[in-house]
This record gives sequence, C-alpha cells and structure tokens, in this order.
Amino acid sequence: EYGGLISGISFTDPEQRPTRLAARGGVGAVMGSKRVKAIVLDRNKMPSFHDRKKVMGAVREYGRRLDDDAAIESFRKYGTAMVADFTNKIGGLPTRNFSDGTLVDTDEGTMKLGGNYIRDLNLSRGGEPTHACMPGCLIQCSNVYADKDGNEMCSPVEYETLGLMGSNCGLEDPDDVALLNNVANDLGVDTIEVGAMLGVLMEAGEGEFGNRDFMSDALEEIRRGTERGKFLAQGTSRVGEHYGVKRVPTVKKQGISAYDPRVIEVTGISMMVTAQGADHTTGNIPAFQCDGKTTEELVEASLEIQTICAAADSLGLCLFGRTVTNESIDFVVDALNQAHGTSFDESKFMEIGREALEMEWQFNKDAGFTDDDDEMPDFFFNEALAPSGKKHRHTSAGVKKHLRTLINA
Repeated sequence: EYGGLISGISFTDPEQRPTRLAARGGVGAVMGSKRVKAIVLDRNKMPSFHDRKKVMGAVREYGRRLDDDAAIESFRKYGTAMVADFTNKIGGLPTRNFSDGTLVDTDEGTMKLGGNYIRDLNLSRGGEPTHACMPGCLIQCSNVYADKDGNEMCSPVEYETLGLMGSNCGLEDPDDVALLNNVANDLGVDTIEVGAMLGVLMEAGEGEFGNRDFMSDALEEIRRGTERGKFLAQGTSRVGEHYGVKRVPTVKKQGISAYDPRVIEVTGISMMVTAQGADHTTGNIPAFQCDGKTTEELVEASLEIQTICAAADSLGLCLFGRTVTNESIDFVVDALNQAHGTSFDESKFMEIGREALEMEWQFNKDAGFTDDDDEMPDFFFNEALAPSGKKHRHTSAGVKKHLRTLINA
C-alpha cells in the first residue's frame, strides 16, 4: 500500500500457503493503491463444453503425454532448481551482480544451489522434492524445502530465486536462500526484483556479496516501511540510479531474470522486446545453441518461442509443459474446438499468440515507449563475461529492425 514496486500478488497453493505469486511489474502496488486486501473466489462447477466427453478425454491424453515426456520427468524429479545446474555449467548464471557466469566450478566443488544437490538434501531431511503448485497440476515441479530438523522452511524454492537472491547476491548455501525466500514470500515481493536490487546495493558498497544478514536487514526495513525500506522497495533501477551504479541489470527499469544475455542470447532478446521488460517467461529457450548464429536468426527463434508462450498463456497452459505442447499443437487446437464447437485449424494457435504479443507491443507504444527502452545496459556490451569471455552483441536497433521484418512478412 505504500507503493513498493517490488510487490506482487500472492495466491494460495493447495495447502493454503500464500506463496504462489504474480510477482513482476509491481502488480501488488496497483492492488494496494486501490486498497484491495484480497480477492476471494467461490468454487464454481465445471463449465459446460460443446463435447464434454471429448474434452475430458483430451485432458487425460495431455496428462499421459506429460507423463511420458523426459523433460517433464526431470522437472518433476528435480524441480526448476535443475536449471541452475545447467546455467552454471554453460556460464550463464547471474553471479555477484552479473559479474560472473559461474558460481561454482563443478570440477573443483559442489554446486549447492542446483537441483541435484537440493533434491538429495531435501529428501534426507524429510522435505518434498515434488509438489503441485495448484490442484490438478500434472507436472509438480514445485517443492517443500525442509530445514536440518525436518521442519518446513520454505515452499517453493525456485530457480529464479536461487539465481537472483542466491548466486547473484553471492550466496552459495540453499538454506540461506530458503530463509530469505520465506521472508520474501511473507512480504509478497518479487524475488527476482529483490535479488537484482540487492545485488546492485552490494555493488554500491552498501553490503558485501554473500552477507545473508545484510540481505535480511534490508528485507526487514521493507517490512517495517522505513524511509530506506520504502526506497529499496522501488526496485533495482531506482536504487542503481540513486547510488550512481554503472552496472544495473534492467530492461525498461525491471530487473533481468536469471539468464545472463551474453550467453543465453535468445532469452536475452526476448527480455529486450517483451512489453514488460526483462521477462524471461515471454520466450525462454536457454539451451538454444547461439554460437555462430546471426542476430536475425536469433530474433526469429525468439519471436517463435514468444508466440508459442503467448498462445499457451492465453489458453491457460503451463509453460513448463511446452515440450509436449509444442509437439501437440494440432491436438491442443482440436481440444479447443471440442470445447467451444469451433472449427479452427492448427494455425489458430500461433495466431492467438501473435495477437497477444501485438496487443502488448501496441500498449507500450501508446504509453510512450520507444526502441531505446528495449536496449540492454551498456555493461553487457562492454564487459566480457567469465568464463566464456562473451559480450552481448544484439542492439535494440538491430533486433527491432528484423523483428518488424518478420512481423510484416
């Protein structure tokens, strides 16, 4: 209610924990400005369908395909934390305010913020490495993280939090991240933005990287609503501006997600052009091989995955199921037809996604955003990222030029 731009909107999980967040973009500040304390929904009956039998059959078949998919099996086993093992390995994990791409050389030490370590640790303590974020969830990539005494410490501990509040702030122990994550959940704030903001605050010399107590104190000030706390709650960009920090990882004044754009280039392009700014969920393919490819080729890959993700969002499909969805577009559209009595063909799926993207881009244009707002910060272009030595190589002008060509084709 004091207008903190890091605030999100909390949703309850199946066990009534208010820890699932619509976190980004300051949506909680909007809700607070209207003095809306909560939105309570009645349990409604299943909506009517054109052909209920076929729709329910499609739901069961989609679930079967998820069960048979190797990527889904990995998410179910290790959760989103497994992404940290991958980004650390390829050198794209944000570390100490995006100054390094690797937290731990796994030839010399243990990557404790990754899915393998966290799963084994959590199981040994009696935690739940597999957990459904909502009733009916088929993927179950969430978790319930336990402390050394077997008591629930936090649910969930996700990759983005491990990346931004963990490695980006110099933390290496998942217990430290879980403790801070639980406080952030209680506050209802975006752990991506908080982690990026704290990284910049440490860069400014206000605290040392790896100092959990410093981070806890900052969160406590936000909770109390002190003058400094209200300032920190304005997020990464404004904190960086105040302290004159040159290395501020934001696009459109929003903190960049846990994928360094110098290495994970397609996701970087997606974070540039997305209407919200710095949003990885708009089009995230961290495993895409970018070496040797032109800006034009990577923009094309970005637009395709953005369109698929926008369509999935519009249809209420979880993005983590996209390894199945992407190979089953005809099946998804057929289920849509059975639900509504329509006769759409497969092209409707991408049409839905493109329409959503273009509406968002038009909103930004009407609000006064320009191509300059899509630019990555200078330090990504100027500083080579260890250990790969890569720099960001895609300007807003080049990206938008080819994006417009693709859109108008």
